[in-house]
Amino acid sequence: MNGTDPEAKKVFITDNIHTEAQPIFQLLAAKEVPESSKLQDPKVLESQDYKDKEGKKNKVVLIEGTKSSLPNSEIIVLFVDEKIVWVTSATDKQTFDVVRKEFKHPIPENSSVENSATDPKATLQEIQNFIVSDIWNTGFVDISWYLADGTSSTGESLDIDFTMEQLGKAIDKKSEYDKYIQSLSDEYSSVKNTWGKLSAEVDLLYKHLQSNPPKANDSSNKLDNGKLKQYMQAFEKDVSALN
Repeated sequence: MNGTDPEAKKVFITDNIHTEAQPIFQLLAAKEVPESSKLQDPKVLESQDYKDKEGKKNKVVLIEGTKSSLPNSEIIVLFVDEKIVWVTSATDKQTFDVVRKEFKHPIPENSSVENSATDPKATLQEIQNFIVSDIWNTGFVDISWYLADGTSSTGESLDIDFTMEQLGKAIDKKSEYDKYIQSLSDEYSSVKNTWGKLSAEVDLLYKHLQSNPPKANDSSNKLDNGKLKQYMQAFEKDVSALN
């Protein structure tokens, strides 16, 4: 799934992902994933039997690797009937912390799990993931495809009113990140400068959509994502450089 070959991803999903979860993984495979969000050099640390809420016995596997140059980054994979159902990491703290207790392997002192709450680098990585997922992929990219073809970016039907509602919630969350990044020291001046451009472009595009509500197959509604993508890529590089 870290690769760029779409056919290889399709085969992997068919062979290794549980049928109930395949639609989610197909959606993820079609989205643009930044290098900083990929777990590199993964290795299995431990596996344990795990009972779900219904008492069904499954298996969870703890995997460690490097993410955005942070050593000891961990993910947990749940298997049902020997097929992958979901993957969680420290960014989903509520779920991850509960399942992480099932493992005997100690949490490393310099892991992203412990540092995520206090380390600005980890928080900036969280913000980077948020921008790609909530603002870009399921926001402006899906809306652009809807304007052009009447579908989402994966060719599926799209509830445009719900999409705009979710984007609005993401914009509200972004305002919290605006305050956080502004509060950072001069050590993060490059990140703060790039974020300023990125955040302003997000607000500009959202204002455009509010003034010009998106309609299916509406070629007259010009939503130009070019600058936003440019600023996103620069922000990713700035965050990666910190590590």
